[in-house]
Amino acid sequence: MTTTKATGQCLCGGISYEVEIPEKSIYEGLCHCRDCQRYTGTAFASSMMVAKAGMALKGELKFYGKETDKGTVMERGFCPDCGSGIVCRSDAWPDLYVLSVGTLDDTSVYEPKINIFTRTAMKHVFGIDEIKKREDGI
Repeated sequence: MTTTKATGQCLCGGISYEVEIPEKSIYEGLCHCRDCQRYTGTAFASSMMVAKAGMALKGELKFYGKETDKGTVMERGFCPDCGSGIVCRSDAWPDLYVLSVGTLDDTSVYEPKINIFTRTAMKHVFGIDEIKKREDGI
């Protein structure tokens, strides 16, 4: 399988990583479940699955585990200093991480292919093109 090497970090730089991004990912998408909304503090989580063996983390993540609707436990790993979410792990996929793609240094390697848990999507998400746009802040 062909992979691309990528790097990333948390907001404060206390956690950094190198990761192999597979050419054909298992999952690359937007999760609209309520847990991901709470975890990210936003409308959805932008993420992709990567092999644990292909990821080298520098720094110590703190993990928080919560039971999912399917009865498995999802553990979310984040920087203990700035709170940036880096990866999620679960016994449901022991050899994989779900990488929070906003932490990538170059996000161009990410192309979401699916929206999941759309039953709990915030109502504005699928009409996003109709919302006014600005290139700078408020």
